[in-house]
Amino acid sequence: MSINDQDTINNTSITDRASSSSSSGIISILPNLVNVYIGTFLCMMGNIGCIGNIIVFQSQAFRSRAYTIYLFAETIFDIFVIDIVLLTRVIEKGYGIPVYNSPYDFICKIRQTGSYYFVLVSFTFFTLATLDRVLCAQRSNSFRKWSNRVTLAYKMVIISILFWFILLCHRLYVYTAVKSKCNPRFDWYDEIDNYIEAVIMEICPLITVFVLAYLLRRSLRNAIERQTNVATAGTQVNTTKRSQLQQIDSQITLMLLLQSIMAIISFLPYGLYVLYNHITTSWNKSTLQVAIEKIIAELTHTLLYTFFASSFHISMISSSGFRREVKRIVLMQKKIHPIYTQAANTVTIQPQY
Repeated sequence: MSINDQDTINNTSITDRASSSSSSGIISILPNLVNVYIGTFLCMMGNIGCIGNIIVFQSQAFRSRAYTIYLFAETIFDIFVIDIVLLTRVIEKGYGIPVYNSPYDFICKIRQTGSYYFVLVSFTFFTLATLDRVLCAQRSNSFRKWSNRVTLAYKMVIISILFWFILLCHRLYVYTAVKSKCNPRFDWYDEIDNYIEAVIMEICPLITVFVLAYLLRRSLRNAIERQTNVATAGTQVNTTKRSQLQQIDSQITLMLLLQSIMAIISFLPYGLYVLYNHITTSWNKSTLQVAIEKIIAELTHTLLYTFFASSFHISMISSSGFRREVKRIVLMQKKIHPIYTQAANTVTIQPQY
Protein backbone atom coordinates (compact mmCIF):
# COMPACT_ATOMS: atom_id res chain seq x y z
CA MET A 1 0.00 0.00 0.00
CA SER A 2 1.40 3.40 -0.99
CA ILE A 3 1.80 6.34 1.35
CA ASN A 4 -0.91 8.27 -0.50
CA ASP A 5 -3.40 5.39 -0.05
CA GLN A 6 -2.60 5.22 3.66
CA ASP A 7 -3.12 8.98 3.99
CA THR A 8 -6.45 8.68 2.19
CA ILE A 9 -7.60 5.93 4.58
CA ASN A 10 -6.50 7.99 7.60
CA ASN A 11 -8.30 11.08 6.34
CA THR A 12 -11.47 9.05 5.70
CA SER A 13 -11.30 7.57 9.20
CA ILE A 14 -10.86 11.02 10.74
CA THR A 15 -13.79 12.36 8.70
CA ASP A 16 -16.02 9.45 9.78
CA ARG A 17 -15.10 9.96 13.43
CA ALA A 18 -15.82 13.68 13.18
CA SER A 19 -19.15 13.03 11.47
CA SER A 20 -20.07 10.42 14.10
CA SER A 21 -19.06 12.79 16.88
CA SER A 22 -21.13 15.59 15.34
CA SER A 23 -24.19 13.30 15.03
CA SER A 24 -23.79 12.13 18.62
CA GLY A 25 -23.59 15.74 19.76
CA ILE A 26 -26.80 16.65 17.95
CA ILE A 27 -28.63 13.62 19.36
CA SER A 28 -27.40 14.37 22.88
CA ILE A 29 -28.80 17.93 22.87
CA LEU A 30 -32.16 17.07 21.28
CA PRO A 31 -33.79 16.20 24.65
CA ASN A 32 -32.82 19.65 25.91
CA LEU A 33 -34.21 21.31 22.79
CA VAL A 34 -37.51 19.44 23.19
CA ASN A 35 -37.93 20.94 26.65
CA VAL A 36 -36.72 24.39 25.60
CA TYR A 37 -38.92 24.85 22.55
CA ILE A 38 -41.96 22.61 23.09
CA GLY A 39 -41.98 23.02 26.88
CA THR A 40 -41.65 26.81 26.73
CA PHE A 41 -44.36 27.00 24.05
CA LEU A 42 -46.76 24.94 26.18
CA CYS A 43 -46.01 27.13 29.22
CA MET A 44 -46.83 30.29 27.29
CA MET A 45 -49.96 28.96 25.58
CA GLY A 46 -51.15 27.25 28.76
CA ASN A 47 -50.94 30.44 30.84
CA ILE A 48 -52.72 32.45 28.15
CA GLY A 49 -55.42 29.80 27.96
CA CYS A 50 -55.89 29.58 31.73
CA ILE A 51 -56.31 33.36 32.02
CA GLY A 52 -58.84 33.27 29.20
CA ASN A 53 -60.80 30.43 30.84
CA ILE A 54 -60.92 32.21 34.19
CA ILE A 55 -62.29 35.39 32.60
CA VAL A 56 -64.90 33.62 30.47
CA PHE A 57 -66.11 31.12 33.08
CA GLN A 58 -66.62 33.97 35.57
CA SER A 59 -68.88 35.84 33.16
CA GLN A 60 -72.62 35.92 33.79
CA ALA A 61 -73.34 33.65 30.84
CA PHE A 62 -71.51 30.68 32.35
CA ARG A 63 -71.47 31.33 36.10
CA SER A 64 -74.67 29.53 37.03
CA ARG A 65 -73.92 26.18 35.38
CA ALA A 66 -72.51 23.22 37.35
CA TYR A 67 -70.09 22.13 34.63
CA THR A 68 -68.48 25.59 34.54
CA ILE A 69 -67.73 25.27 38.25
CA TYR A 70 -65.82 22.08 37.48
CA LEU A 71 -64.11 23.65 34.47
CA PHE A 72 -63.16 26.75 36.48
CA ALA A 73 -61.65 24.57 39.23
CA GLU A 74 -59.86 22.53 36.55
CA THR A 75 -58.37 25.73 35.16
CA ILE A 76 -57.00 26.74 38.58
CA PHE A 77 -55.19 23.43 38.92
CA ASP A 78 -54.05 23.60 35.29
CA ILE A 79 -52.18 26.75 36.30
CA PHE A 80 -50.39 24.78 39.03
CA VAL A 81 -49.56 22.00 36.58
CA ILE A 82 -48.12 24.43 34.05
CA ASP A 83 -46.33 26.89 36.35
CA ILE A 84 -45.00 24.42 38.92
CA VAL A 85 -44.68 20.99 37.34
CA LEU A 86 -44.01 21.85 33.69
CA LEU A 87 -42.07 25.08 34.27
CA THR A 88 -39.59 23.51 36.71
CA ARG A 89 -39.10 20.68 34.22
CA VAL A 90 -38.34 23.14 31.42
CA ILE A 91 -35.94 25.14 33.63
CA GLU A 92 -34.03 22.05 34.76
CA LYS A 93 -34.06 19.76 31.72
CA GLY A 94 -34.25 22.43 29.03
CA TYR A 95 -32.17 25.36 30.23
CA GLY A 96 -29.93 23.31 32.54
CA ILE A 97 -30.60 25.43 35.64
CA PRO A 98 -30.63 23.27 38.81
CA VAL A 99 -33.79 23.74 40.86
CA TYR A 100 -33.17 21.06 43.49
CA ASN A 101 -30.29 22.57 45.41
CA SER A 102 -30.47 22.12 49.19
CA PRO A 103 -31.71 25.71 49.91
CA TYR A 104 -34.67 24.95 47.64
CA ASP A 105 -35.70 21.61 49.12
CA PHE A 106 -39.32 22.74 49.26
CA ILE A 107 -39.33 22.97 45.44
CA CYS A 108 -38.44 19.28 45.27
CA LYS A 109 -41.24 18.36 47.67
CA ILE A 110 -43.87 20.54 46.00
CA ARG A 111 -42.96 19.43 42.49
CA GLN A 112 -42.88 15.70 43.22
CA THR A 113 -46.15 15.94 45.12
CA GLY A 114 -47.70 18.29 42.58
CA SER A 115 -46.72 16.13 39.61
CA TYR A 116 -49.33 13.70 40.88
CA TYR A 117 -51.64 15.90 42.96
CA PHE A 118 -52.24 18.83 40.59
CA VAL A 119 -52.52 16.54 37.57
CA LEU A 120 -54.98 14.13 39.17
CA VAL A 121 -57.16 16.88 40.71
CA SER A 122 -57.35 18.70 37.38
CA PHE A 123 -58.24 15.49 35.55
CA THR A 124 -60.87 14.69 38.20
CA PHE A 125 -62.61 18.03 37.59
CA PHE A 126 -62.54 17.40 33.84
CA THR A 127 -64.12 13.99 34.48
CA LEU A 128 -66.83 15.49 36.71
CA ALA A 129 -67.66 18.18 34.14
CA THR A 130 -67.93 15.52 31.47
CA LEU A 131 -70.15 13.32 33.63
CA ASP A 132 -72.41 16.31 34.28
CA ARG A 133 -72.90 16.72 30.52
CA VAL A 134 -73.47 12.99 30.08
CA LEU A 135 -76.14 12.96 32.82
CA CYS A 136 -77.79 16.05 31.33
CA ALA A 137 -78.30 14.23 28.02
CA GLN A 138 -79.88 11.09 29.52
CA ARG A 139 -83.49 10.29 28.67
CA SER A 140 -84.25 9.01 32.17
CA ASN A 141 -85.25 11.67 34.71
CA SER A 142 -83.64 9.64 37.50
CA PHE A 143 -80.25 10.24 35.87
CA ARG A 144 -80.91 13.70 34.48
CA LYS A 145 -81.88 15.13 37.86
CA TRP A 146 -78.27 14.74 39.01
CA SER A 147 -76.98 17.11 36.31
CA ASN A 148 -76.44 20.85 36.72
CA ARG A 149 -76.61 20.76 40.52
CA VAL A 150 -74.52 23.76 41.52
CA THR A 151 -74.48 22.99 45.24
CA LEU A 152 -73.34 19.42 44.55
CA ALA A 153 -70.65 20.75 42.22
CA TYR A 154 -69.12 22.90 44.98
CA LYS A 155 -69.19 19.95 47.35
CA MET A 156 -67.52 17.65 44.81
CA VAL A 157 -64.78 20.23 44.20
CA ILE A 158 -63.93 20.36 47.91
CA ILE A 159 -64.14 16.56 48.29
CA SER A 160 -61.85 15.97 45.29
CA ILE A 161 -59.22 18.41 46.55
CA LEU A 162 -59.20 16.85 50.03
CA PHE A 163 -59.33 13.25 48.77
CA TRP A 164 -56.25 13.51 46.55
CA PHE A 165 -54.35 15.55 49.15
CA ILE A 166 -54.94 12.93 51.86
CA LEU A 167 -53.89 10.20 49.44
CA LEU A 168 -50.71 11.92 48.20
CA CYS A 169 -49.53 14.21 51.02
CA HIS A 170 -47.00 11.57 52.17
CA ARG A 171 -44.86 12.53 49.17
CA LEU A 172 -44.08 15.83 50.90
CA TYR A 173 -42.09 13.82 53.43
CA VAL A 174 -40.79 11.02 51.21
CA TYR A 175 -39.07 13.21 48.61
CA THR A 176 -36.04 15.34 49.40
CA ALA A 177 -33.32 17.14 47.42
CA VAL A 178 -29.84 15.62 47.69
CA LYS A 179 -26.92 16.73 45.48
CA SER A 180 -29.19 18.63 43.07
CA LYS A 181 -31.44 15.61 42.60
CA CYS A 182 -34.94 15.05 43.95
CA ASN A 183 -35.20 11.44 45.10
CA PRO A 184 -37.24 9.48 47.66
CA ARG A 185 -35.67 8.82 51.04
CA PHE A 186 -36.28 5.08 50.65
CA ASP A 187 -35.05 2.99 47.72
CA TRP A 188 -38.07 0.69 47.86
CA TYR A 189 -40.42 3.64 47.34
CA ASP A 190 -38.84 4.39 43.97
CA GLU A 191 -39.81 0.93 42.68
CA ILE A 192 -43.34 1.21 44.01
CA ASP A 193 -43.67 4.72 42.56
CA ASN A 194 -43.00 3.40 39.05
CA TYR A 195 -45.98 1.07 39.30
CA ILE A 196 -48.15 3.74 40.91
CA GLU A 197 -47.33 6.10 38.05
CA ALA A 198 -48.15 3.45 35.46
CA VAL A 199 -51.55 2.73 37.05
CA ILE A 200 -52.94 6.10 38.20
CA MET A 201 -51.14 8.40 35.75
CA GLU A 202 -51.38 6.40 32.51
CA ILE A 203 -53.68 3.36 32.58
CA CYS A 204 -56.59 4.79 34.62
CA PRO A 205 -56.73 8.18 32.81
CA LEU A 206 -56.63 6.46 29.42
CA ILE A 207 -59.43 4.05 30.30
CA THR A 208 -61.45 6.93 31.79
CA VAL A 209 -60.98 9.11 28.72
CA PHE A 210 -61.97 6.37 26.28
CA VAL A 211 -65.16 5.72 28.28
CA LEU A 212 -65.94 9.45 28.55
CA ALA A 213 -65.37 9.97 24.83
CA TYR A 214 -67.83 7.18 24.04
CA LEU A 215 -70.44 8.53 26.47
CA LEU A 216 -69.99 12.09 25.22
CA ARG A 217 -70.47 11.00 21.64
CA ARG A 218 -73.78 9.40 22.59
CA SER A 219 -74.75 12.44 24.66
CA LEU A 220 -74.04 14.80 21.77
CA ARG A 221 -76.21 12.69 19.50
CA ASN A 222 -79.06 12.71 22.04
CA ALA A 223 -78.77 16.49 22.47
CA ILE A 224 -79.03 17.02 18.72
CA GLU A 225 -82.10 14.75 18.55
CA ARG A 226 -83.76 16.67 21.39
CA GLN A 227 -83.10 20.00 19.66
CA THR A 228 -84.65 18.63 16.48
CA ASN A 229 -87.75 17.45 18.35
CA VAL A 230 -88.08 20.80 20.14
CA ALA A 231 -87.71 22.70 16.88
CA THR A 232 -90.56 20.76 15.30
CA ALA A 233 -92.80 20.92 18.38
CA GLY A 234 -93.61 24.63 18.21
CA THR A 235 -92.35 28.18 18.39
CA GLN A 236 -93.45 29.26 21.83
CA VAL A 237 -91.26 31.47 24.00
CA ASN A 238 -90.53 28.77 26.56
CA THR A 239 -89.59 26.37 23.79
CA THR A 240 -87.19 28.93 22.36
CA LYS A 241 -85.51 29.42 25.72
CA ARG A 242 -85.13 25.69 26.20
CA SER A 243 -83.61 25.31 22.77
CA GLN A 244 -81.13 28.10 23.54
CA LEU A 245 -79.97 26.31 26.70
CA GLN A 246 -79.76 23.01 24.85
CA GLN A 247 -77.63 24.68 22.18
CA ILE A 248 -75.20 25.85 24.87
CA ASP A 249 -75.12 22.36 26.37
CA SER A 250 -74.43 20.72 23.01
CA GLN A 251 -71.55 23.09 22.29
CA ILE A 252 -70.04 22.43 25.71
CA THR A 253 -70.48 18.69 25.12
CA LEU A 254 -68.67 19.00 21.78
CA MET A 255 -65.90 20.97 23.49
CA LEU A 256 -65.47 18.28 26.16
CA LEU A 257 -65.47 15.58 23.48
CA LEU A 258 -62.59 17.35 21.70
CA GLN A 259 -60.79 17.66 25.04
CA SER A 260 -61.22 13.91 25.53
CA ILE A 261 -59.61 13.30 22.17
CA MET A 262 -56.77 15.66 23.14
CA ALA A 263 -56.36 13.74 26.40
CA ILE A 264 -55.96 10.50 24.44
CA ILE A 265 -53.37 12.14 22.19
CA SER A 266 -51.52 13.47 25.25
CA PHE A 267 -51.63 10.45 27.56
CA LEU A 268 -51.36 7.53 25.12
CA PRO A 269 -47.79 8.10 23.74
CA TYR A 270 -46.35 8.61 27.23
CA GLY A 271 -48.23 5.57 28.54
CA LEU A 272 -46.88 3.42 25.71
CA TYR A 273 -43.35 4.65 26.36
CA VAL A 274 -43.61 3.89 30.09
CA LEU A 275 -44.85 0.37 29.24
CA TYR A 276 -42.01 -0.11 26.75
CA ASN A 277 -39.45 1.16 29.26
CA HIS A 278 -40.64 -1.29 31.93
CA ILE A 279 -40.45 -4.21 29.47
CA THR A 280 -37.01 -3.37 28.08
CA THR A 281 -35.25 -2.25 31.28
CA SER A 282 -33.03 -5.36 31.41
CA TRP A 283 -32.27 -5.45 27.68
CA ASN A 284 -28.82 -4.70 26.28
CA LYS A 285 -29.01 -1.48 24.29
CA SER A 286 -26.50 0.38 22.18
CA THR A 287 -25.48 3.94 22.99
CA LEU A 288 -27.43 5.19 19.96
CA GLN A 289 -30.58 3.33 21.02
CA VAL A 290 -30.36 4.75 24.55
CA ALA A 291 -29.95 8.25 23.13
CA ILE A 292 -32.96 7.84 20.81
CA GLU A 293 -35.09 6.47 23.68
CA LYS A 294 -34.13 9.47 25.78
CA ILE A 295 -35.38 11.79 23.04
CA ILE A 296 -38.66 9.87 22.81
CA ALA A 297 -39.01 9.95 26.62
CA GLU A 298 -38.58 13.71 26.78
CA LEU A 299 -40.88 14.28 23.81
CA THR A 300 -43.74 12.11 25.11
CA HIS A 301 -43.38 13.42 28.67
CA THR A 302 -43.44 17.04 27.54
CA LEU A 303 -46.38 16.51 25.19
CA LEU A 304 -48.26 14.97 28.13
CA TYR A 305 -48.91 18.54 29.34
CA THR A 306 -50.66 19.48 26.09
CA PHE A 307 -53.96 18.37 27.64
CA PHE A 308 -53.60 20.88 30.49
CA ALA A 309 -52.58 23.72 28.18
CA SER A 310 -55.18 23.27 25.44
CA SER A 311 -58.59 23.67 27.09
CA PHE A 312 -59.08 27.35 26.21
CA HIS A 313 -57.82 26.92 22.66
CA ILE A 314 -60.13 23.94 22.04
CA SER A 315 -63.04 26.05 23.28
CA MET A 316 -62.06 28.83 20.88
CA ILE A 317 -62.02 26.39 17.98
CA SER A 318 -65.20 24.47 18.81
CA SER A 319 -67.56 27.20 20.10
CA SER A 320 -68.49 30.34 18.20
CA GLY A 321 -70.19 31.68 21.34
CA PHE A 322 -67.02 31.23 23.34
CA ARG A 323 -65.05 33.16 20.70
CA ARG A 324 -67.49 36.05 20.72
CA GLU A 325 -67.49 36.16 24.51
CA VAL A 326 -63.70 36.40 24.52
CA LYS A 327 -63.74 39.03 21.79
CA ARG A 328 -66.16 41.28 23.68
CA ILE A 329 -64.23 40.91 26.95
CA VAL A 330 -60.89 41.66 25.31
CA LEU A 331 -62.29 44.71 23.53
CA MET A 332 -63.81 45.87 26.85
CA GLN A 333 -67.19 46.55 25.31
CA LYS A 334 -70.50 46.66 27.13
CA LYS A 335 -71.43 43.97 29.57
CA ILE A 336 -72.82 41.17 27.46
CA HIS A 337 -74.96 38.12 27.69
CA PRO A 338 -74.54 35.56 24.86
CA ILE A 339 -77.75 34.08 23.54
CA TYR A 340 -77.23 30.91 21.50
CA THR A 341 -79.58 30.59 18.55
CA GLN A 342 -80.38 27.18 17.27
CA ALA A 343 -80.93 27.78 13.57
CA ALA A 344 -77.54 29.22 12.66
CA ASN A 345 -75.53 27.63 15.46
CA THR A 346 -74.25 31.09 16.34
CA VAL A 347 -74.46 33.56 19.20
CA THR A 348 -76.45 36.76 19.40
CA ILE A 349 -74.88 39.24 21.81
CA GLN A 350 -77.33 41.38 23.73
CA PRO A 351 -76.07 44.20 26.00
CA GLN A 352 -77.43 44.33 29.53
CA TYR A 353 -78.24 47.69 31.03
